[in-house]
Amino acid sequence: MKRKFLIFAALILILPIGGNVSAQVVENDSGQNSEPNPKHNSAPNVGYFLGLKLSPEIRVIIKDIERKTGNEIYGEFGELDEFMLGASFITEDGIPVIHIDYKLEDGDDKKLEAVIVHELLHLRLTANGYPAFLFSENINMTKGRAIDTEQSNINDLRSLIEHQIFKADMQKFGLYKYIDLAGDTAKLARNQKGQESGQDSSINYARAILEYPNQKDIQEVKNIYTANKWTRALREGETIAGMIGASNIKTPADAEALFLKCITVLYPMPNTSYNFKLTLDPKIKTYRRMIVSIARRKVTAPRRSKRN
Repeated sequence: MKRKFLIFAALILILPIGGNVSAQVVENDSGQNSEPNPKHNSAPNVGYFLGLKLSPEIRVIIKDIERKTGNEIYGEFGELDEFMLGASFITEDGIPVIHIDYKLEDGDDKKLEAVIVHELLHLRLTANGYPAFLFSENINMTKGRAIDTEQSNINDLRSLIEHQIFKADMQKFGLYKYIDLAGDTAKLARNQKGQESGQDSSINYARAILEYPNQKDIQEVKNIYTANKWTRALREGETIAGMIGASNIKTPADAEALFLKCITVLYPMPNTSYNFKLTLDPKIKTYRRMIVSIARRKVTAPRRSKRN
């Protein structure tokens, strides 16, 4: 089963349907930031966050975020979607927020620290101008607006790109051994046998390639995708992983350019007269958010040589 991607009721793209699996995201699926609930406010005291004592190196990250945003970080435990350990974002009022899955509250402190640090690293990028991405309300699909049906996919793509940016920090803190998502993609793919793959499947395979520490886990995912006949997801996942893995992102502009390359792989244009473009959202003043829209390509007339 496929759905149609409508561009201003004119250009049509054909996209496969897929579910959504998230690891850590910066915005919720609608692209709109949630306001914190003061009843559960657990802003860090000196050296502590959500009751966990943090090292001086991690407290430096917290201070940097709070200095850039002008607000204390708000943190809370709560119920998150399946496969999610944490979520983080900056509100339109400039408050940096971290949500942690409630199951980690009374669990392994090392895993809790790993998830907290992971979300702090995402927040630091946001505080330093690295963008969030939001589908334009003018892009529609047969089941609704892209912002409602596809936003989670570009949230996950953004997360993958940001993971590459702070990969060295994750390795320095030794956090990958505590946040091990190996098995999530394999489990989901097995449960979807007989269904058509979607963009989420492509992103999940890219994540496996980029982030699974053991080659055997990556191969397991590849074997399941092959058995499911998810050829497109394998191809797109490998392409996106190659782009992200080879990137050398130093600035927010670098991140935006890489995002555009990857989203074009996920949602290829059937008409070369159109492409994706990013426009700064003027409504958001506390962090950088780019609106993802579609526009006609600019046609450059060929230069004519002058006669002597």
